[in-house]
Amino acid sequence: MARAERPLDPDADPVQAFAAELRRLREQAGRPTYQALARRAHRSSSSLSEAAGGRRLPTLDTTLAYVRALGGDEAAWARRWRQVAAAAPATAVAGAPSVAGAPSAAATGGSGVVVAGAPGAAATGGSGVVVAGGGPGAVAGAAGPPAEALPPPAPVDRSRRRLLLPAAGAGLLLALVVGLASLGWRSADRPPPAPTPPAGAGSPTSTGPAPAVEVRDGADPKDAGCAADPAVATVDSAAVLVDERVVGMVELRYSPACGASWPRFMPAPAGTPTVPRPARVVLTVTDGDAPARSRDFTIDYAGISSYGNLLTSTRSCVWAEVRITGDGWTSPPGRTGCYRGATQVRPIP
Repeated sequence: MARAERPLDPDADPVQAFAAELRRLREQAGRPTYQALARRAHRSSSSLSEAAGGRRLPTLDTTLAYVRALGGDEAAWARRWRQVAAAAPATAVAGAPSVAGAPSAAATGGSGVVVAGAPGAAATGGSGVVVAGGGPGAVAGAAGPPAEALPPPAPVDRSRRRLLLPAAGAGLLLALVVGLASLGWRSADRPPPAPTPPAGAGSPTSTGPAPAVEVRDGADPKDAGCAADPAVATVDSAAVLVDERVVGMVELRYSPACGASWPRFMPAPAGTPTVPRPARVVLTVTDGDAPARSRDFTIDYAGISSYGNLLTSTRSCVWAEVRITGDGWTSPPGRTGCYRGATQVRPIP
């Protein structure tokens, strides 16, 4: 039995109100389990559950994955997230660094220890221990032994300092000479600089952003940064049939920046024949020259687009396949042609 979510008070703060809206979106989508939601969103069930927990504002990426898996309006939710992020304290936003030097809690409870120099910390309650140098607001005559005064600083031996300064200067000069010499030695090992292109010649430009993580077979195209490549394209597509009716399209997506491809399923527009539920979408990408190099990804059918995992595709051609399965039935596979990068090698196998 699933554990009940903790209660929320939408009027308490904007983060809890945002979490309540996420829960409402999930209710409107039929309240799928977080395990089912994780398969749709390509995220862990714990991160999605925490997104609607109301303790911290989830990252924008996690929020949009949550919304996308439930068929929500991503643009509207992105605007809403930015409004809440601007209104919420930094410590309430997931991934925000903690603020150095934040004031500590009052010392009137718990152990009763007052941090030295903490402004306005009360010195009463708890064990009554007071650290010397407590800020203004410490109560005089508080319980416990009186604070001991710090000893005066030791006098500085000026004659010794005069001896140390020339030695320190000589050491600094020696380090500078050695550093300049090492730069000369290292420059001899460097390759010659690239020739400057002639005036008017266009400089080479990158085909897309550098991948966020290692591009490898089986990686998530969004986590790897491949889906964000501005040059990403659908190089081929084919129909997916259930009972001889078109219920969607299988696409082979390719990112030039990553040199990798992945499958995507696009359901037919609303009003066309729908898939009997419950059902699951199986997305596969396969090496046409070495079929053993293949990656599958299965997700619950929710009437929204879904995508599979990566396969590098610059040395051999790869093709995409989608099958839809239900209780006692499986659709015929919808397959694209085999492409090496964006170049077709052979048609649908």
